[in-house]
Formats: sequence, structure tokens, C-alpha cells
Amino acid sequence: MSRVATIRKDIPVSVIRRTIKNTADSGFRLRLMIIEKLLSEPALSLQAVAAALIVNRETVTKCLRLFNQGGTDLLRPKKAGRKEGNPKYDGEIFMELIRVLERDRHDWSVYQMQDYIKERHAVVVPESTIYYRIAKLGFAKRTRKSA
Repeated sequence: MSRVATIRKDIPVSVIRRTIKNTADSGFRLRLMIIEKLLSEPALSLQAVAAALIVNRETVTKCLRLFNQGGTDLLRPKKAGRKEGNPKYDGEIFMELIRVLERDRHDWSVYQMQDYIKERHAVVVPESTIYYRIAKLGFAKRTRKSA
């Protein structure tokens, strides 16, 4: 026997339909259509909703769970790209590092470079960032990744 969904009723179907009509994001629209179907036809099972909208039953279940937890806000797509908390490092730090390496003919590992930057600039830069920046400046062929 198919399971009938338990769904929150505090957001009217008319609001969901208006949001469907006004959104340009196709993924968000599909998630809203799943919720609209569940709200407008409460006797339908999750499998029947999935079949009607040609999606996987797990997709219906996930949308239902998100909607019950936080309404339409949790159904919205997540913002992509760089997180605001990620630091941006001054390029002069890496230019100085390359000048020191070339001047003194050092063959430092990335970890030694990290220590140098920490001592000189009081900034902890991840090893991957150092290697990436040094490679972009054309110095990676002479850089060792390990100590």
C-alpha cells in the first residue's frame, strides 16, 4: 500500500501557485510543483505524485521534507560560488616569495613557503593556495609539494 504524505498546511496552495508562476528557475519551479500537487491532492501517494510529474520518488520525499522543515525558503536553490568567509590574499605576498626564492636560489617545499609567509606577514595561507598561486606565476615546476 502506498504511503500518503503528511504536509504542513500553513502555506496556501494559491501562494505556491503564484510563486510557481513568478519564478524563472526551473529546478525551484519543479520543487514547488511537487508541493503544489501534494497540497492540492492530499489523497495522492508519494509514488503517484512522482509518476504524475515524472520524477523520482526520492525527489518527492526530499522536497516534502524540506518544505515541512522550512517552507518554500528551503526549496530555493543555494547560492553558488565563493563563500563570503573565504579570505583573499594579497598578491604581493606571493610575488615577494618568488623574489626571495629566485634571489637566494632556494628549493623550498610548499610547507617551508607557508612558514616563511607566516613569519614574514603573520598570515596563515593554506598549502593548496600557495601551490596554486606559485603555479600561476610560473614557478611550480621548481616547487616541491612535500618537505
